[in-house]
Amino acid sequence: MQSLKFLAPWEISLQNSPRPVLRGPTDVIVDVAYTGICGTDLGIITGDYGAAVPGVTIGHESSGLVAQVGAQVVGLAVGDRVVINPTYHCGQCRMCRTLRINHCEEKATTEAGVSYDGTFAGSYLTQQEFLLKLPDHLSLQEAAMTEPLSCVVTGLRKIPQIVAYERCVVIGAGPMGLLYTWALTLRGQVPVVVEASLGRRQVAAQALPPGVLLFASLEEAWDKYPDGKLDLVIDTTSGLLQDVLPHLAPGGMSLSIGLKSKPQTIDSLLIADLSLNIVGSIDSQVRSFDEAFALISGGQIPVKRFISHELPLAEYRSALALLGLDLGAKTYFPVVQPVAKVLLCIGGG
Repeated sequence: MQSLKFLAPWEISLQNSPRPVLRGPTDVIVDVAYTGICGTDLGIITGDYGAAVPGVTIGHESSGLVAQVGAQVVGLAVGDRVVINPTYHCGQCRMCRTLRINHCEEKATTEAGVSYDGTFAGSYLTQQEFLLKLPDHLSLQEAAMTEPLSCVVTGLRKIPQIVAYERCVVIGAGPMGLLYTWALTLRGQVPVVVEASLGRRQVAAQALPPGVLLFASLEEAWDKYPDGKLDLVIDTTSGLLQDVLPHLAPGGMSLSIGLKSKPQTIDSLLIADLSLNIVGSIDSQVRSFDEAFALISGGQIPVKRFISHELPLAEYRSALALLGLDLGAKTYFPVVQPVAKVLLCIGGG
């Protein structure tokens, strides 16, 4: 089967790999249909996120069809359409026992697309507890959006609802920014969205909830409010804390979700004096994947609007170029055409 391998920063290769085999009675092999390109994948490729193991198959936002099941698998059969939860957790380590499954101590060898072969491949080996069967009305493309929305659910759980965060800004109108914006509106909050890329703004203008304002710069967002003070900022880039911090109102929060290293200079006095909250969030948490799947399958978040492109796995270079990654020149370039979530079609279905 074909697998997209990470070899070294800026070096990836489509290679022939052996199909996985069942190892235990609750194992399941899934023939991958669609896998979304995530910001984490971009960070791995460029070396900005250095956790990936050389030689690993990247990719983790996936749906597919059950190909083989272990002897003790129940509720799943060959041919079933499923969505894959890639956040393996052992359930036994200290992190798992204290409900921090996204930081399971086995992560160094089990994180799909990072330290364990992921889903930019023909087939993927997992266990039945990490699969959900799709209802008939839900497409495999839409189901592939479950993992990123699960990460959003994890992040939103860190924002206390007891506080009325009236002034909310989401930085970035990529797929994560769109998902956060929709999820916030379901909680009764109406954020404004900041996106510098014209191409992303063009997609966002059609994909955002009604009434959400879209700006091209942080300065435009500050100017929306007379004193320029904000209650909640969700930074999908994770590189703007030092710009955001002076604009937080007392008791305000900055939530960072991006996986790029960018050292920040901040005034620690502000954190205590203004009772500020600086929070980070990553991956799925306890039952966040199930909650995200319910939101998508129930039609509460229209993820189909966020999928701008579908390309075959063999055209991965073109797919990455849509997101501003030039593998040949080993550089980023500005995204100029309308784009949001890019899916790689691997096995159809």
